[in-house]
Amino acid sequence: MRFLKWVIILCALFALYWVGGHHLFSNGLRDWLAAQERAGRMAQVQDLTTGGFPADFAADGKGVLISDPASGWGWMAEGAHVSVPAWWPFRVNAQVTGRQVIDTPTGQIDLLAEGMAGHVGLNATLAPVSGELTSGPIHAATAQGTLRADDLRIGSDRTEGRTHRLTADANGLAVEAGDIRLGDGRLHLIADVTLAEVVEGLADAVAVPVDALRIEAGELRLGDMAVQISGDLVSDGRGFAAGDLTLRMENWPAALKLAVDTGVLPAGQARTLEGGFRLMAGGGDALNVPLSLDGGMIRLGPLPLGPAPRFR
Repeated sequence: MRFLKWVIILCALFALYWVGGHHLFSNGLRDWLAAQERAGRMAQVQDLTTGGFPADFAADGKGVLISDPASGWGWMAEGAHVSVPAWWPFRVNAQVTGRQVIDTPTGQIDLLAEGMAGHVGLNATLAPVSGELTSGPIHAATAQGTLRADDLRIGSDRTEGRTHRLTADANGLAVEAGDIRLGDGRLHLIADVTLAEVVEGLADAVAVPVDALRIEAGELRLGDMAVQISGDLVSDGRGFAAGDLTLRMENWPAALKLAVDTGVLPAGQARTLEGGFRLMAGGGDALNVPLSLDGGMIRLGPLPLGPAPRFR
């Protein structure tokens, strides 16, 4: 009888804990959505429901939309599930279901990703310090072509202060654009990102300005073509990336054609580059290309290639 009494007391205490935790979780979710609106972004969720008893504090929503009209970036998903384990409230888990649409300043990406899920690790003050996104087979379509991958993993860990170590890997890449058909590809990236401020909470962890980016190693391989990138960039006075990058291309003619067919480079500009690349490569298929980012532009020597990305 005494044992049963203690079981009832413990169950009652846990129920009270879960109700309180669920209340904080629900308020935190609404606060996060409101913080995006206050920052000038659109944040909408249709048919939002909460629950998860007893194992989790959880929320499900349909028609999820997060958009930044000022930058032209946005994300939409047919459905999303967010949860926090009741026994460990320092990890936020998320799963995305159905079709996704990513808006960019240059066009729209339609995305299907099987089993896409992620998590964010929090410290004692509930500030995000780590994160991971994984996915099974991916199909992404744009006006220029399609990209497929067998799997994807993106990870982030705060190393010190405002600096985060970013890693990304994708396997089984295949690209179709114009008359280009490349497969058997992979992506690998290691970089350090220094944010303009320490992120103190999840509500602030969207569109955080970047102070500096150090690309330790980046490589994209597709068939017999490969592009490797490294270098250091900082945010200039106008918020554009500035600094120097080095590209190493293997089978550079295929890489140049891929850039044209995917809309990265205009055809006329590619023809100009082709002559210079042939001289730089000395008749071979591999070459190193030094790029400078300055004044809001990406340049190869004096030749402008396009606008530099914005860090702020």
